[in-house]
Amino acid sequence: MRRDENGAVAVLGVAVAGVILMIGIAVLDISAVVSARTRSQTAADAAALAAAPATFTLESSPLRAATRMAEANGARLVWCRCRIDRRPNVRTVTVETAVVARLWLWEKVTVFAQSRAEYIPYPGGG
Repeated sequence: MRRDENGAVAVLGVAVAGVILMIGIAVLDISAVVSARTRSQTAADAAALAAAPATFTLESSPLRAATRMAEANGARLVWCRCRIDRRPNVRTVTVETAVVARLWLWEKVTVFAQSRAEYIPYPGGG
C-alpha cells in the first residue's frame, strides 16, 4: 500500500521559510541594539569631553555642554556629574546617556552608556 505524500514538501518549505524569517528578524533586532549601544557610547564620550572643560570656564555650563553634545549624537543625557570648579585642579566628569532602539519583536529597548573624562586645566591660563 502506497501512502500519498503530496504536499509534504510544501509544508516543510513553509516551516523552513518561517524559521528563516524569525532568524532574520532576530538578527535585525540584535543589530538595532548593537547600533544603539554604539550611538549611546559615542554620545556619552562626546558629552563627557564637552562637559569637562566647561567645569573650569565661565562661558558655558557643563550640564548644557553635555546635553548639547549628547543630543547632537542622537542620545538623551540621563545624568551628568560635572561640578563647576574654577580652581586649577584636576577634575573628572562622568555622564550617562540613553538611546532608544526600536525593535521588531519588542516595541523598544533603551540602551544606556556611561563615560568619564578627566580635565587638567593649564596652570598658566583658562
